[in-house]
Amino acid sequence: MGMAVAAAGCTAKPTVFAPVPGRGDDAASAELPYDSNRQMYKVFPGFGPTDPNTFAALDEVLDQRDVSMIPVLVETMRFQTSARTREATLETLRGLTGLRFEGQPWLEWSNWLIENRVAFPPPSDYLNWKIEVMSQIDPRFVPFLRPALDGLIDVDPFELVWGGVIPDGIPDLRDPKMISPADATYLGSDERVFG
Repeated sequence: MGMAVAAAGCTAKPTVFAPVPGRGDDAASAELPYDSNRQMYKVFPGFGPTDPNTFAALDEVLDQRDVSMIPVLVETMRFQTSARTREATLETLRGLTGLRFEGQPWLEWSNWLIENRVAFPPPSDYLNWKIEVMSQIDPRFVPFLRPALDGLIDVDPFELVWGGVIPDGIPDLRDPKMISPADATYLGSDERVFG
């Protein structure tokens, strides 16, 4: 089963998300009991330099054996720029599952998760967290995906994946060089062509 790619083309003003209580932004949150919804924001508070608390949050996920965080950890690998953070995330996933994947870690773990997602339901606030993450890529994702939060459309958050390009990030094709079908020797006679 493939993964769907979300694309935002909306121009509506984005919704501002309410802060999640005890998200890890203050000293009081350290005294709260472990909560998977709060932990998502500790593991990946947003884009930018790695938060030093991320490593402690990953350790806490492993200590709690919180397999509901597997979808969150797989998702965060897509956006991690620090090799140290990526390796710590991989070690947490390995510790939770006993699995090791070589090659392209995010792709391997994503494919595995799609096939095993029923066994690893995410925290209850996962869709909201995922929309907030995507809104940091482009705020237009919020009005585009908000109906899913409101229950107006059915969206499988596992299949909601950023395609790697911002809206309008691929320029339209203008005046392409054309060749005849006979000159298209790079195509086999049984290959499909969309036009």
